[in-house]
Amino acid sequence: MSELKTTLLADMKTAMKEKDTVKKGVINLLRAGIQNQELELKRELNEEEELKVVQRELKQTKQSLEEGEKAGREDIVSAEKEKITIIENYLPKQLSHDEVLQLIETLGITKDTPMGQAVGQVMKETAGRAEGKVVSQAVKDYLNS
Repeated sequence: MSELKTTLLADMKTAMKEKDTVKKGVINLLRAGIQNQELELKRELNEEEELKVVQRELKQTKQSLEEGEKAGREDIVSAEKEKITIIENYLPKQLSHDEVLQLIETLGITKDTPMGQAVGQVMKETAGRAEGKVVSQAVKDYLNS
């Protein structure tokens, strides 16, 4: 069993003992996402693929948060913020905009590199440590500076 699955299982037991229904629900969601992906691929996921599943859930939760904010639903907003905090615990520390800019400089990306190619190169290098929005904005800022 992978490290992430072991952690999720242990945290699930803790959440059940503490009767933390929100955390239990989020962990169930993550475990189900990983399990569904494994069934689809008919094999166990590697660490990078597991992180992609967690990132996908985080992205969907952030979209729900935005929808809740647009609709002015404070109950949804607070619930989604709590879920985001829990999900982020299962991801590596995310790189900031400035850290991504520093990484771009070390990768040898020049000002005339096509945007798509540069984003692809940075995404491959950050592998789960930076959101696509942050990478895209940092590359755009770097190429336009």
